[in-house]
This record gives sequence, C-alpha cells and structure tokens, in this order.
Amino acid sequence: MKEPVTKPKRLPLAIYCLAAICCLFTDQAAVGQLIKDLPASVQEVGVEQRLGETLPLNTVFFDERGQKVRLNQFFDGQRPVLVTLNYSDCPMLCSLQLNKLVTALDELDLEVGKDFQIVTISIDPKETPFKARETKSKYVNILPREGVADGWHFLTGKQDSITKVADAIGFRYKFIPETGQYSHAAMLAFCTPEGMISSYLLLIDYPADQVKLGLLAAGGGNIGSLVDNFVLYCSVYNPLEGSYTASAWKIMRLSAAATVLLLLIGLVPYWLGRRKTSADLSNHELPNQSRMNVQQNAAHHSQ
Repeated sequence: MKEPVTKPKRLPLAIYCLAAICCLFTDQAAVGQLIKDLPASVQEVGVEQRLGETLPLNTVFFDERGQKVRLNQFFDGQRPVLVTLNYSDCPMLCSLQLNKLVTALDELDLEVGKDFQIVTISIDPKETPFKARETKSKYVNILPREGVADGWHFLTGKQDSITKVADAIGFRYKFIPETGQYSHAAMLAFCTPEGMISSYLLLIDYPADQVKLGLLAAGGGNIGSLVDNFVLYCSVYNPLEGSYTASAWKIMRLSAAATVLLLLIGLVPYWLGRRKTSADLSNHELPNQSRMNVQQNAAHHSQ
C-alpha cells in the first residue's frame, strides 16, 4: 500500500512579499556598499545631463593654431555642434572614444563642416595648442573627407574656461595626482546651432544611427532629408540610457493616420461615384415625369 503523498505547505503570500522586500533592501545596501568601495576618483566621475542648458558661449579658448577664440564662433545659428571633452595625453579612453567617433562619422551621410561642426575641448589646462594640433591631424587623417579639417576644432584653455563648459554640460572629472592623469567618462553632447544642449550619447561605441539622430534633433530640421526627419519623429530620446529609441506612441499615431488616409483614398471615389449615379437617375426620371404630367393634362381637357 502506497503511503499518501504529503503536499508541501504553501507559504503565505505575505512571507513572499516580505522576502522580496528584504532582498530589495539588501541589494540596495550591497550596491551602496559597492559604490563606497570604489576609489574616490571613480565615485566623483560621471555625466549629469543638463538638457536645455545653454553653453557659456563667451568663454575664451585657443584653437589648434594658437589663436584666441570664443566658443560662440563655432555656433553660427544654422548648424548643430557636437561637443566632446577629452585630452591628448589620455592613456586609453579618449583615443578609444575618438576612434569610435571617427568610425561613426565615416558611416554618416552628413558631412562635418557642411552639415554640422565638432568642438573637442581639452580638460587639461596644461595642454598646448601645438599638442592639440597634433591630435587633430591624427583624426583628420583617419577621416579623409572634404571639410573635416575646417569643421572639427580642437580647443585648449585655462582651467576656469574648462570648468565653465564642463559644469554647463554636467561633465564631472577628476585629476589624479598620483598618476598625473584625469579620471573621466566618455560622452558626446549634441548642441543646437544656438548652443543649447539637445541630447547626449553616453557610450564608448557610437552607432552611426544614434549619432545621426542626435545631430538631426539638435539641427531642428535644418539638416538631413525628409526621410531622416521622419525617422527622427518616430524616435524619442531616453535620458536614462543616453540614446534614442523608437517611440511606440508616435508610430501608433502615424499608423492610425495612414489607415485613415488609405480609407479616404478608397472610399472617396466610391462616394463620388454614388452621387454621380444618383444624379443621372434623377435626370432620367425627370423627363418621364414631365411627359406623364402632359398626358394627364391632355386627358383632362378632352373631358
């Protein structure tokens, strides 16, 4: 005789909820502890997005030729500007970032200098224009396109100028005395032709489509084709991810509008055809009705 199988008792739902809450707070505590365990140089580094913030366009820098310039010289009110913060002596991250940017630019059908400009500002106040010129030549030679040399600007400046721009963008970095290097994040800031921050790209690998969407959005419809701006309309910037994603709501609205338009295209000829048929029938019946009235009048008079 088989022994009866005893089913395990189910724990009350409240116990599961309590366990989940405990896990949640435990995870948060673990994350908090992990952050505290990170080096201080890393804890203070990052990007705090300042969407809608206007850059300090009167800030003074020096271009790669050693000429004193103001930031507003690169914002002409017509073309968007892509801003990066790097420095030439960066041992790894800056080179990786700018190489990825060059790869993305090479895949774009938008042209540097013609459709948009790039401003790369050194966060190292000791960097000289000569060093910046060497760095610029390196990347211009990798991207042998017409207009790149005139459309990509490498600027150096004093600490107060660098700090003003970094604070406006929300770019937090830190100098490490032990290594003589800067701890910083990788970032692209897309700015409108008037100098307002439109969006960011917070990645090391820069997909060409994301770079293009950022430039189109910053350009406000002044650059790109109708198809490009249609794709932009169907996308939405996600600040949490620092990238563009498809907007389900906008796509649904466009689909609904397209459905209504197709229905109108199909039904309007049908409605017009019915009206024409009704009018023809009315014109055909009118003479017959008049003939009957004449015959009735003639019969009445003969009586």
